[in-house]
Amino acid sequence: MRMRRKLQEKAVELAAVNHWADALEINRQILTLGEDPDTYNRIGKALMELGQFSESHSAYMQTLRLFPTNAIARKNIQRLDALLSRGFDHGQENRSPRQQVDMRLFITETGRTALTTLIDVPRSPAVEALVTGEKMDFRIEGRTVYVIDADGNIVGRLEPKLGQRLAELINGGNRYIAAISQTDPRSVRLLIRETYQDPSQRGRISFPGKLGEGAMYVSSLRYEEYEDVIDDDDSSDDDDTSVEEYIGGAEEEEELGLEEIDPDMGDEDDNIEE
Repeated sequence: MRMRRKLQEKAVELAAVNHWADALEINRQILTLGEDPDTYNRIGKALMELGQFSESHSAYMQTLRLFPTNAIARKNIQRLDALLSRGFDHGQENRSPRQQVDMRLFITETGRTALTTLIDVPRSPAVEALVTGEKMDFRIEGRTVYVIDADGNIVGRLEPKLGQRLAELINGGNRYIAAISQTDPRSVRLLIRETYQDPSQRGRISFPGKLGEGAMYVSSLRYEEYEDVIDDDDSSDDDDTSVEEYIGGAEEEEELGLEEIDPDMGDEDDNIEE
């Protein structure tokens, strides 16, 4: 048990820094000490990150063989079924490595952090393979701000008023970091944080309204996507792995609404497409 615990901790550490091939090898060593659902879940996660979707699917099916109601395995099998049914067996092998953001960076600071749901999210393998905490970039085209992954794939765009505001601030010299907060087949939510305010933008709040009133709208919940590399609460009563709680999306979070970002945007707001 001591050896197993050390290997589990090592596997989680490797996964947390995106060393998926090494994490996969460690988890396979754990299996030689005996089967368990959590190890198969971690193997499934590593294989998914490595773009080996068929093998990942098989690993999660092994979880269900041992634990038929395991929520993590069921959720990921649904995602993999969607990819495999469209012929994407190894569709992500050549993608750029995912950059994971420490979600603690998004702890609410008045006017500097926002949570929003993307619009015009395409149905694509890139979107279906998104993970919580994955770093996103912005592509500005006029007043429109597209959200793109490390390979330049569009995963959605910001709603018009927020997009115009962010485009103006970025063009004015401000800098922002963004990461996926929550994703499912119907909705992708994005956390955005101001990391640098240009002197020319001094006195201009990035995200006014409710989010400028100091409300703690981000809850200190477990980093959602790491459910795939840590023990599921329902799968074991033995808390073998001590995992720091990370920030993730929650139902009680306040989202940045269109009506909350009007101040100081100028007279052109009325012409923005709703």
